[in-house]
Amino acid sequence: MKCPECGAWSNVIETRKTLLFGYVRRRECANEHKFTTQEVVIPDEVRRKARSDYGKATHQRLVALHKGGAEAAGETTQTKDA
Repeated sequence: MKCPECGAWSNVIETRKTLLFGYVRRRECANEHKFTTQEVVIPDEVRRKARSDYGKATHQRLVALHKGGAEAAGETTQTKDA
């Protein structure tokens, strides 16, 4: 992972497992900037549900675009007023 301050690659100094997030890692880059990252562990059933919902919504949008254009899909178009 790159340092958010200078963009140099970083090394993991310390890793802790937490109940709320999953993992918290302390990192340090080559320029001695220290920062913390949090990794969230998402259960498989939540990921599967999110993927299927996203796929259904994408399919419905594509069908609506094919049938009636952007307005039917719920998208707005910007027009310039004279």
